[in-house]
Amino acid sequence: SSSSSSSSSPTMLVGFELWVPPTPDLYDDGLPLYEIVGTDAQYVQFPLRVGRSIMCFSGAMAYMSDGIKMSTKLAGLMKTFGRLAGGGSLFQITYTNEGPQDGYIAMTPDYPGVIVPINMSRSGRILALRDSFLCSTVAVGSPETDVGAGFNPAQSISGKCCSGVDFIVQTIENGEWAFLMAMGTVVTKNLAPGESILVDGDAILCFESSVVIDIKWVGNAAAICCGGEGLFNTTMTGPGKIWLQSMGIDKMRKLFPPNVVKNSSGDNTDGGGDDGGGDDGGDFGGDDGGDFGGE
Repeated sequence: SSSSSSSSSPTMLVGFELWVPPTPDLYDDGLPLYEIVGTDAQYVQFPLRVGRSIMCFSGAMAYMSDGIKMSTKLAGLMKTFGRLAGGGSLFQITYTNEGPQDGYIAMTPDYPGVIVPINMSRSGRILALRDSFLCSTVAVGSPETDVGAGFNPAQSISGKCCSGVDFIVQTIENGEWAFLMAMGTVVTKNLAPGESILVDGDAILCFESSVVIDIKWVGNAAAICCGGEGLFNTTMTGPGKIWLQSMGIDKMRKLFPPNVVKNSSGDNTDGGGDDGGGDDGGDFGGDDGGDFGGE
C-alpha cells in the first residue's frame, strides 16, 4: 500500500506542494459543503441547506434550484469603493435558501481556469490578484467574507511600484470558505520566517498577509535587456503561505495585445472576413499569414 500511495503523489522540491482541491467539510449526513466539477473550465456546486447563503459578485451564478432568493447590497460607501478597486462589482450578491427544503446553487468563473477553495478560518486574511474572488460560503448566523481592496504591501516605494504585484490588491478575510479563480497549474509553498523566494509577478495568485513583498534586480545589463524578465523580480519573504499559478489572467492577456484584438474585430475591406481567408488572411491565416499563421 505504501508503494501505491507514493506513486500517486508527485515528488516535488521540499516545501512546494502541487495544489489539489482540499477535502471539503461535510454535513452531518455526509454531504459535502461544496463540489468542484470539471477540469479547466469548472463549476463549484453547493448543496445549500435551509438558511445558508452564498456570497458572490455580479455574473457568477450559473444555475440554482427553486427557492433560492437573491439579494443585493452596496454595504456602505467605503466598502463598495474597496470592492470596485479590488476588481469586484458595484453590488454584492447574496443567494440564500429560503425554501422549505435543501437546495443547490453553482458558480462559475469569468474565464477558463480552476477554482481554488481557501479555508478562511485557517488562513485569516489573504491578499490576492485583482478580480480573483469568485464566491464564498456563509453559514447560518455567521459573518460574510469581507472582500475589499488594499495597497500593495511592499515596504518600499520601489517595491510598491515595480514588484509586479498591482498597486491595488484584493483583500479577503473572515468568513468560512472563499473560492478564487486561477489559471493553469497551481502550486503552494509555506514560507518559513525569513525564507524568501523570487517569483514573476504574473505567477502570483494570492498570499497570506504575513508575507512581505519587495523587489530585486534581475541582474546585469545583459540580463535586463535579454532575459525577458524586465528590471526586477518580486521577492516574497515568510512567514506565510503563497499560492502560485502557471498562467495568470494578466499573462494570458499579453498573448492578445490590443492591436490583435482590434484587427480581429475591425472591418476588412479585402474580402477576407474576420476569421481568415481572402488575400490577406485576416488575423488567423490566409496567403500572407495574418497574425497567427499562414504560409
